[in-house]
Order: sequence, then structure tokens, then C-alpha cells
Amino acid sequence: MSENPQVKTILEHIETRERELAYQARQFRARIEELTALIGEIDAESENLRITRKILLTLPVPSHATEPEHPDNPGHPAYQQIL
Repeated sequence: MSENPQVKTILEHIETRERELAYQARQFRARIEELTALIGEIDAESENLRITRKILLTLPVPSHATEPEHPDNPGHPAYQQIL
């Protein structure tokens, strides 16, 4: 180290600042890893939703598109059997 007190003070300040920046960089890298993991989860869920939509769009429409008769109708044969 230099014998000059002013240079010594500046060098100490630089070392302190380097440690602070290294600490901040570690924190940011850790946060980036967390966010990357979250993005991966979101991407996976989005892909699952796209697959589900694709499957639902390929399902055939049921042939009986009208509503079935309800047995609570007094003219329905099931109602007549009960009576």
C-alpha cells in the first residue's frame, strides 16, 4: 500500500465499494435465479392450458345437441311407469 494517507484513504474506499458491489451482484444473481424459476413455472402452466384448449377444440360435438326430455314431465314414459 501507498504511504500517502490520501491515497491510502482512497484505496480503502475503493475496497469497501468493491465489497458492496460484489454483495449487491450476489443478491441480484440470486433474485434472477428465483425469477427464472418462476418464469419456468408460468411457461409450463401456459403450455398446459394451450394443450387443454387444443384437446377441447378437437372433441366432437355430441350428436344429441338438444336437451334430453326431463322425467318430471307427466307425459314422459318414466313418469307413467312410476304411476
